[in-house]
Amino acid sequence: MLKKVEILRQKKRLDIAIGISCVFSILCVQLVFCGGGFVYDLDLDLSMVLFILLLIFIGISPLFLFDRVYARFEKKWGITREQVAGYVSRRADLGSCLNQYFPFIREVCKLNEDVREEQMQFLSEWFSEDELKNHVFQKTESDSKLKEAIEIMRKRPIGERQRLMEMLFKLSVVEVGIHDDEWNLLMDIMTQLNFNKHYQEYFENRYSPLRSEFYEYEECEDEKESEKESKNKQFTSYYGGLKIYYEILGLEENCSVEEIKRAYHSLALQHHPDLPKNAGRIEECEEMMAKINEAYEKLTSTRKKYFS
Repeated sequence: MLKKVEILRQKKRLDIAIGISCVFSILCVQLVFCGGGFVYDLDLDLSMVLFILLLIFIGISPLFLFDRVYARFEKKWGITREQVAGYVSRRADLGSCLNQYFPFIREVCKLNEDVREEQMQFLSEWFSEDELKNHVFQKTESDSKLKEAIEIMRKRPIGERQRLMEMLFKLSVVEVGIHDDEWNLLMDIMTQLNFNKHYQEYFENRYSPLRSEFYEYEECEDEKESEKESKNKQFTSYYGGLKIYYEILGLEENCSVEEIKRAYHSLALQHHPDLPKNAGRIEECEEMMAKINEAYEKLTSTRKKYFS
């Protein structure tokens, strides 16, 4: 795993160096041409020319230093300049309370320790290996820190809280979907962070297809499914115009409601845009999930109307 701490340290030093050199150059120019009594003309002596060249060198040297450091990153760890910029930008997007993310992440990871490697890989987009080992996967970490983090984060802007929840939901689906205990924890966190009804409905609608126990939480009860199977043939002939939606879900027209739910959940696990494996095809997955959601909603709402 990349040494993200060193990358951040080097990037910060470069930013400071560029800032100092720019300020120094401006002050020197003002001193030479304004404050020192010199007048700009074409009769500058050799010492003045050398002094100006020195100022130019001081001003542009950090830029060359940037290229050398990034070349070192790429040679040592295989990380490009664009990747470094992306990593720094992603951390900056998390806001000023970066350390308050760790207790939340720790609680989610504790519920699914079998996928620790996948969790580490996902979280490495924002955090260093040392940060994760010391603050997330450290068994001696105090549970009271979660309460402290909740008190701090509930006072943060809604944008920061939303980014936190997006990360936690994505972290929960790194392997086979969101388990029941993970879902309950995420819902509880949203409540404690004072998310309003609008935001809660947004997260529920976006991530409920990824629940591993999805089919257990629909209105239709499993024990009633067998009683309704006899009506499928009548339903198929009556609603033949829904054929395209069955094709999207990869089902026959005489399938059961339970099969529709399972197919929907299975396709969501393949094409949901927030899954790490789909990071390179987000736009395609957004379009695919729109079709899958429409097919599921059309088929389930129509069947409920017919069977009710």
